[in-house]
Amino acid sequence: MGYRLSVIIPARNEYRLIRATLDCVLSAVGRLGPMQAEVIVVDNASTDGTWDILQRYVNEGLIRAIQLNQLGAARARNHGRVHAYGEILVFVDADTQVSPDCLQRIVEHCDHRGIEAGITRLAGLEGGLRSRLWWSFWEQVRRLPLCRAKAMPALMFCTAKVFDEFGPFDESVAIGEEWPILANHYRRRRQNFVYDRSITALSSNRRMQALTFGYSRTFLKYVWAILHRSGRLNYSDRIR
Repeated sequence: MGYRLSVIIPARNEYRLIRATLDCVLSAVGRLGPMQAEVIVVDNASTDGTWDILQRYVNEGLIRAIQLNQLGAARARNHGRVHAYGEILVFVDADTQVSPDCLQRIVEHCDHRGIEAGITRLAGLEGGLRSRLWWSFWEQVRRLPLCRAKAMPALMFCTAKVFDEFGPFDESVAIGEEWPILANHYRRRRQNFVYDRSITALSSNRRMQALTFGYSRTFLKYVWAILHRSGRLNYSDRIR
């Protein structure tokens, strides 16, 4: 069965946040009309009850849940793509909440503007001054005409054709796994890429808040990852 759009969500030990994420996604799916979209959650060897929560949505016919024991967000996203039937692939992190009109806007971009891939504005789920400054900074960075600035896979999309042309996600790295798709597409066909800042997704700040000087440390790790491949390999945070 073909769909216009597939939402793919990798999840590992997301018991606390996965319900809110799914409820937001399903609300956005509901605006597309019947049989226009599917939601696939790839459970990445969770041990905290995430799988049990997913089964409640499965039993109601709202999502498909797939288990993958090989760890890694990139592997989980790639595994989801294997099982996806949509012409447009939307990747949402399990700790990220999308706006109700998000999927409608993505379909409009692809159907009416010739867009093939894109990202949206991100903001902090938990709020606070440091969070606002953090995401405001990255919002400006992502506006730069640099290929690798078009990154962060908390909410990104591409057509299935683009995924098959430039993908998959790089499973050999721990950060920046989306660069093969987003950066290469932006480099080759910039006119068909969009950074839609009118769409805002709320992503968790827990990684930074859980660490001492977490925002500064995470920033330095991102800089390291951009400057040298070793920074993409040696990303030691337990929370991604």
